Amino acid sequence: MIMQIVRRVTTGLALLLAIASMPFSYAQELKKVTIEEATPGSREYWKIVPQSLPVVGVAPSGVLLHLQEGIYAQGLDIKTRLLKWEHVGGRGNFTPFSERVLAGWVDNDYVLYDYLDSKVVARYSVDRDKWSTQAVAPNGSYMMLSDRKNIAVMVPGGTPYQLTQDGSFDVTYGIEVHRSEFGISGGLFISPDSRYVAFYRNDQSDVEPYPIVRINSHIAVHDPIKYPMAGRKSERVTIGIYDTQAGTIQYLETGAPYDRFFTNIAWAPDSRSLLIDEVERSQQVTHLREYDVTSGRLLRTLIEERNPKYIEPREPIHFLSDGRFVRLSRVDGYSHFYLYSREGKLLRQITRGAWEVKELLGIDEHAGKIYFTSNKDYIIGQDLYSVSLEGGASVRLTEGEGWHSVTMSDDYKLFLDNFSNLNTPGVSTLVSLESGEKKELLRAEDPLVAYEKPVVELGSLRSDSGDDLYYKLTRPATLEAGKKYPVVLYVYGGPHSQLVNDSWRGLRMGWDTYMASQGYVVFTLDNRGTAHRGMGFESITHRQLGTVEMADQMKGIEYLKGLPYVDSDRIGVYGWSFGGFMTTNLILTYPETFKVGVAGGPVMDWSYYEVMYGERYMDTPEENSEGYAKNNLIKRAGDLKRRLLLIHGGVDPVVLWQHSQLFLQAAVKAVTLPDYMVYPMDEHNVRGQDRVHLHKVICRYFEDHL
Repeated sequence: MIMQIVRRVTTGLALLLAIASMPFSYAQELKKVTIEEATPGSREYWKIVPQSLPVVGVAPSGVLLHLQEGIYAQGLDIKTRLLKWEHVGGRGNFTPFSERVLAGWVDNDYVLYDYLDSKVVARYSVDRDKWSTQAVAPNGSYMMLSDRKNIAVMVPGGTPYQLTQDGSFDVTYGIEVHRSEFGISGGLFISPDSRYVAFYRNDQSDVEPYPIVRINSHIAVHDPIKYPMAGRKSERVTIGIYDTQAGTIQYLETGAPYDRFFTNIAWAPDSRSLLIDEVERSQQVTHLREYDVTSGRLLRTLIEERNPKYIEPREPIHFLSDGRFVRLSRVDGYSHFYLYSREGKLLRQITRGAWEVKELLGIDEHAGKIYFTSNKDYIIGQDLYSVSLEGGASVRLTEGEGWHSVTMSDDYKLFLDNFSNLNTPGVSTLVSLESGEKKELLRAEDPLVAYEKPVVELGSLRSDSGDDLYYKLTRPATLEAGKKYPVVLYVYGGPHSQLVNDSWRGLRMGWDTYMASQGYVVFTLDNRGTAHRGMGFESITHRQLGTVEMADQMKGIEYLKGLPYVDSDRIGVYGWSFGGFMTTNLILTYPETFKVGVAGGPVMDWSYYEVMYGERYMDTPEENSEGYAKNNLIKRAGDLKRRLLLIHGGVDPVVLWQHSQLFLQAAVKAVTLPDYMVYPMDEHNVRGQDRVHLHKVICRYFEDHL
């Protein structure tokens, strides 16, 4: 096993030297972080969060800031007020809408404000409790609405005019479909010329209703949801086109099979056709198809992609002014840009190499450049890059090893770089792409300067496959000579995740800091199957979720046992969702290693999980009966030999409460003794003050049993 230490942070050398030179009583004054301070959503959490700018966007004139008096644009040289709250009727969350217009909500009014003419150009009064989804035409002339059943249209100053009438529990219009997989985040798509609106129609009549019971009324309420489980009947989605001029609706003739997934909806530049990625239910084939919006007829299939494991297109194509388009694809095993002709002929691969494009930020045709984020040069970091549309080497545009979150102006002349790493709480810098000029807008102070901070290490281990597995280790600030410390493995390990990163707080948001202050070592490792490492690294878990992931996590345990300050007899494990599945799997499989486990919202049997995610990574239960059986934890409840606390939200619509209940029932039959905690009115994630209670329960469990 090979280990490489990437970065270590302690209380900071300067602070240590300063404390060392001061009276002993001063050094004792450092506080310990409390659970309340370490928990997002609590009333005390702000105390340990670095200061940040109230940024609402970046415009050609500078960074847009939400301040006491209104919206200001902070440029490289001057700060200009663009909007006074009194001009729009009150404070609101305004963001750039177009070249000279800001848009935002003021109470229940959606306001378009022309900041050059200093006037409101449109105001929509919306009952947002009813119409929860909204989309405004690019020209600002109307707003589309969905109440999660039907869709409606309204003009400024008017009232909603309902366009569909058959919306129901079974049939929905204008909202996300396919349980928000494939990057889907909405259900209304307005054409560039504002004439047409594409929308999802989702018929779930064949999907069995799943009972959710809400207890926040005197008589509990049955509030069923639609939840298509792996191997069972799924949604039947179609796409409608509303013509705002003719007042008609035309459905695209997508045809059979009817259980395909429709994603990455993109309008052609002339607004006369719509392009869609159509993913077969097997998720091994996708077709990029183009439809005429007036007749609904299929015009052509531009691209076909296949993969023997799975395909997960998550980004719409992006058209250039001459009709060519850029597509983000993993066809070569890594997420890269490809340039196509209008007819779908591949012209060139733009980026290439054993690294992944993470996010497309924009295409500047005038400069001939694509801007994107990637971890190309630092696996546990993130940077801004540019590349020519003609291909060639990618150019890194951000400086400093760590995590750069970037927001760009629409004209691609400015970008805001929010940077942090383990040693840097946060630096916000406005950068000119034309001149290279920079203006530091904020350098956050260390919010933990008065606290006893842990030592944090980032490093990597070598898996049996030869892959580097990155880890984060958090331990007490000082170690007593000869003392052994208990360890908690915090695990997730599933697709789309990267828990280990070189940012100020990583993704644990303070809980590991608290645990270290209480004398624990907290360890997290990103195993094979996690994100941003390429298709091979991610898809090795296909049809066997949990198997490879556990092998990699045990590499981490092997490393921990070799540390002189680790108590190898006191190792616990905690995780949520996929991490709850991993926690349960690990404690059942390796009882000689793990003394205590806490599994929140755990998947216990993948056949009870949803079609889209479940079948992508496991195929159907019929196609992969061996894989489903191997990782069916319900059947292994009799293997429980250690202390295991199961936690679940009573109205969880993601990992159904049924998972942990079935495990409990199996444990009753097998006469094994898990512990159990329910948050009756919480969904998949326990939030707000309930999360403080959750952390207290988890910490007490480790304190009592580890």
